[in-house]
Amino acid sequence: MFILSLGWLYLLIIDLVRGMGAIESTIFYIIWGVFIFEYLLKLYLAASKWSYIKENWITLLALVIPAFRVFRLLNAIRILRSASFISSTNVVRSLTSGRRFLEALKEAKGPQPKPEMNIGILIEYSQKDLKDELKQFARQLITDVKVPLEQASGIPWTFDITDPSQLPTDKTHRPSDFLDDTSLRMVEGPYDLMLVITDVALATVKNRVDAGFLSSVARIAMISTRKLVTTGRKQPMLSLMDESVRYNAATLFLHLVGEILGLDSTNKGRSKIMSTYVFMADRKSVPTFTQAEIEQLKKENTQLPERELRGGSGLESLIFHLLMAFRHPKQLLKPLLRNRAILLPLSLPKLVTAAVAPSFILLFTAEIWDVGMNMPNSVAIMFAIMSIMGASFYLVTIQSLFLPRKEKRILTEHLAVANTTIYLSIFLACIGLFLMVGLLMLFMELYVFPSDLIQTWPTLNKQEVELTDLIRLAAFISTVGVTTGALAGGFESRAVIRQLSLFERPK
Repeated sequence: MFILSLGWLYLLIIDLVRGMGAIESTIFYIIWGVFIFEYLLKLYLAASKWSYIKENWITLLALVIPAFRVFRLLNAIRILRSASFISSTNVVRSLTSGRRFLEALKEAKGPQPKPEMNIGILIEYSQKDLKDELKQFARQLITDVKVPLEQASGIPWTFDITDPSQLPTDKTHRPSDFLDDTSLRMVEGPYDLMLVITDVALATVKNRVDAGFLSSVARIAMISTRKLVTTGRKQPMLSLMDESVRYNAATLFLHLVGEILGLDSTNKGRSKIMSTYVFMADRKSVPTFTQAEIEQLKKENTQLPERELRGGSGLESLIFHLLMAFRHPKQLLKPLLRNRAILLPLSLPKLVTAAVAPSFILLFTAEIWDVGMNMPNSVAIMFAIMSIMGASFYLVTIQSLFLPRKEKRILTEHLAVANTTIYLSIFLACIGLFLMVGLLMLFMELYVFPSDLIQTWPTLNKQEVELTDLIRLAAFISTVGVTTGALAGGFESRAVIRQLSLFERPK
């Protein structure tokens, strides 16, 4: 159903841009009929019909919207029959409802959650004797930060320590190593924000160790007690109950939460919380938010709790992802700018090999030249777009990159944003692979093959081969390469998640 949803969305975009043809309209109404049948079947099987309608009203709205297209067509026919003259502008206006569609999507954001923040705390320990100590540390942290957060935001903050989890090793971990377990706990709560407390060291991809990390796109904060209790080389380690560790941990958590919630960091020098975090051995209290930060939090306190999608269908899930992405464009774009996803194939040798190898074989095949030279540009472009979209969706689904990776009937707002970021990153990676293979094929065509190689080709309509012909052929071969790379190559999901820059160090 999700694949049908993507196809349906594609047809809707075509309808808004240039209008659908006869075949496209037929496909559109067939998919629409399938969705209506699915909705009516579930409604028939539901124990409470009215409860099902209330819980799945986004789906009902999405199914009603296309009906306006039928009404537009009938209205256009009535106008044409009653008027002796009509301009093309009026026809276009009567057949388009882009604004109605977009306004309806803005309405479908789900119910406004209660003005309260529910925080889940996940303890990841490497040794059993540290489990209770980390729990006690978490309880003290809750005591220290609960009042400042409630006073600053003006809404209640509740904290829940979930079942601790033991790590297989005490070696340094990447923040992304905890993403699967953390996202699963987030939807099980469900929680508006997750905090991971661990005794192992946390490091970036470049092996820079830090005491805390955050993901504003997924609303996850992480604290490493290893870094907090380590004072320096040849220096004794502090206790988790040490006063300096306690207040520095509270300060770090408030800083991470502030960054996740989007507090203004332009006046760092005036803020004791949002200024650059540094461990201070003489810290004796929990800092407070500035008046400007309090005003910002109280102004946006109704937007802080997470919206949730419960038991949504494929279409409903797609709409929820789109709406949440448009609601948080900044959180969506920041990881995309950091991870340079278009260059991601350079770190995925299996994917590149599976794409380049068959492309070289095709380049030396007569049939591929015949097809590429006689293919219309529009067909080549459409084939490339659909192949790249299909390859990226296949890679995301086959590697189970969407969060949470285990099937759950609840999806939180920022996990939807994180999923959109993941898909767009893989989509950009497929575009990068397409460009890399295409440029390689074009180089071979220009500098390896003789310039007059196919000027006497039997099926060639023109004797002169232009640069555009070679570019179209290279793009066609590259499109096939991207598809085979996705199907046969793939990648290791944990390595890819690390490259997506979903987590960052505190500023």
